[in-house]
Amino acid sequence: MSRPAAGRAVSGRCLLEDGSEYACIASDLGPCGAVIACAGLPRVGERVVCYLDGIGAVRGRVDRVQPSRFHIGLDVGEARLARIMARLAWREARTGEQRAAPRLVPVNDRTQVCLPGGRVVAARIADLSMVGVALRVEAPEEALPPVGALIRVGLRYAVVARALEGGFAARFRLPLSRETFNPEIVL
Repeated sequence: MSRPAAGRAVSGRCLLEDGSEYACIASDLGPCGAVIACAGLPRVGERVVCYLDGIGAVRGRVDRVQPSRFHIGLDVGEARLARIMARLAWREARTGEQRAAPRLVPVNDRTQVCLPGGRVVAARIADLSMVGVALRVEAPEEALPPVGALIRVGLRYAVVARALEGGFAARFRLPLSRETFNPEIVL
């Protein structure tokens, strides 16, 4: 199966058998278990549940206790273990990404951009996040707005953040809501 996530730490909450709950950091998470660092220290043999960010609930039994951390052997089924390992692999693959917001390309990727001075040009959405958009604009390079210019993408106001080949990226004045951010969105 997968190797442990040795260098990666995942934050979360740890619920001990006595009902106490602590902030925790899990490391060395793999098929054989995990090292949990938290303020509360359980006894060997005690059951714990760790709710790890981006991973979910990880159940286990304590098999070693050290002064500031403890090791649990995982008490999860094969299917749950496979999901945990898949989420860890996904997290590892994303560590190099610099973008904080998720991206998508809407089904209807066409929109209109109102440039400074009122000129309206057709554009295609190259990528969209809740906070901004990258556009391919059907206009000559010299007609593109400068960085910092206020524009309107569809009905949303935005500020040009950077120039791209054949277009530009802009940051929305007000971010999109989670409810409207989906592939069906129309700008």
